[in-house]
Amino acid sequence: MTKGILIYAHNNRSVDYALMSIVAGGLAKKQLQVPASLVTDQSTIDWMHESKIYDKAQEVFENIIIVPRPPANNYRRLHDGVDHSTVTFMNGNRYSAWKQTPYDRTLMIDADFFIFSKTLGEYWDVDNDILIGESINDIYDNNRLGYCDRYISEVGTKLYWATTVMFTKNSYTKLFFDLVQIILDNYQYFADTYRFDSKQYRNDVAFSIAKHILDGFENIDTLSLPPVLTLLDKDILHDVDQDKLTVLVSHKLDANFCAATLKNTDIHIMNKQSIVRNISKLMELV
Repeated sequence: MTKGILIYAHNNRSVDYALMSIVAGGLAKKQLQVPASLVTDQSTIDWMHESKIYDKAQEVFENIIIVPRPPANNYRRLHDGVDHSTVTFMNGNRYSAWKQTPYDRTLMIDADFFIFSKTLGEYWDVDNDILIGESINDIYDNNRLGYCDRYISEVGTKLYWATTVMFTKNSYTKLFFDLVQIILDNYQYFADTYRFDSKQYRNDVAFSIAKHILDGFENIDTLSLPPVLTLLDKDILHDVDQDKLTVLVSHKLDANFCAATLKNTDIHIMNKQSIVRNISKLMELV
């Protein structure tokens, strides 16, 4: 059985997901000792050539898979500490992972999820067709999280985090990813049914609903991937010293910060701009 990492990266005018994906893919390969592949679009490839990172991408990824650029009709507010901007968010094609992956067993991760441990490697041979990040863990205090960071809405359906998804390519997972596409194509219907806000498409929501449906419309306590340790976007990646990360954590999501360090810990860094500011040091780890 072939095993590997799959990362999606579609740049917008504000965020260089391709650049971050090189770090994410390189770290994943290093820690988990498996190959990595990138799914992207021609416009992002053109930028990779222009910014002279394409050769590094070819070094990190054994496959660079070019797909149509997803519609730029999804928006989200991204913070960089106390600053923020509203940007397009092209994440509506993760349902194609079953078709695009060249591996029998795939770990799909976000481009801003950095693997510094071997923890996820323990799940390659687990006898579960699909595993999703169980929840989000706030690096500072889970009291900073809201209700909709844990549940899809007030109906109480559990929210899983599609930042990390591991699946075996078989008939069951094809059904799962086909269902994710159906949820995307009928997002308003599912928003009305599950009572969540449809303004922003979230893979976390779509994957959670697909799991809920295939589990017989029950919140079944099945094996999942570990909770996704997360540095929220109001927090800041301050410095990288080899494999030690220094972060500034926003106290109660205000303008007051405290410093902390991380080492040998997988981390989801939602503040994209602070990643880019430290990209040279991160690249040294790849």
